[in-house]
Amino acid sequence: MQGMPYLVSFALLVTLAAWMVGVYNNLEHLRGVVCYCWGQWRKVTHQRNECLADFVALFAMFLPPGDALPVDLKRLVEDSERTLALAFEPRWSRMHGFVGGAEQLLRLAVARSVQVVDDTPAMRQHEPLQRLCCTMAVALEQQDHVTALFNRAAAEYNAALTAPSARFLAPLFGFVAADTLTPGQEQARSA
Repeated sequence: MQGMPYLVSFALLVTLAAWMVGVYNNLEHLRGVVCYCWGQWRKVTHQRNECLADFVALFAMFLPPGDALPVDLKRLVEDSERTLALAFEPRWSRMHGFVGGAEQLLRLAVARSVQVVDDTPAMRQHEPLQRLCCTMAVALEQQDHVTALFNRAAAEYNAALTAPSARFLAPLFGFVAADTLTPGQEQARSA
C-alpha cells in the first residue's frame, strides 16, 4: 500500500506525457500537410508563370511597341518568380512577406490581356496564341485548385491550434498559425 501513491503518480505522468505526444504529433502532421500543399502551390505557380511568359512573348508581338499591358504582365510574372524563389515556406503568423496581393494584380493583368485577345480579330484567329491562352487557362485552374487545397490545410491546422488541448502546448513547441492565400483570385480573374 505504501507504493500506491508512487504508482498513481507514475501513471498520471505517463498519461500526461502520452497526451502531450499525441497533441504534438497531430500538430506536426497538420503543419507538414500545410508545408506540402505550399510546395505544390509554388510548383504550379511556377508552371503558370512559364505559361504566362510564353503568352506575353507572343501577345506583345500583336501590340504596338511600348504598350503597357504586356510590359506590366511581364514585370508581374518576373516579380512572382522572385517571390517564389524567396518563399520556401508558407507565412507563419506574419513572419515574412506574402504573395496574395501581387497574385491578385497578376490575375487582373491576365484578365485584361485575355479580353484584348478576345476583342482583337487578328488575335482570335491566331492559332498559336489561342493555344497559349488555353494552356494558360489550364495553368490558372490548376493554381486555383491547389490554392483551395492549401487554404483548407491551413484552416485545419489553425483550427487544431485553437483546440483546448493545443492552446497550452502549441506555443511551447513553437507552433503558430499559418496564413491562407488571399481569397478572391476568382474575382480578379473574372474582372
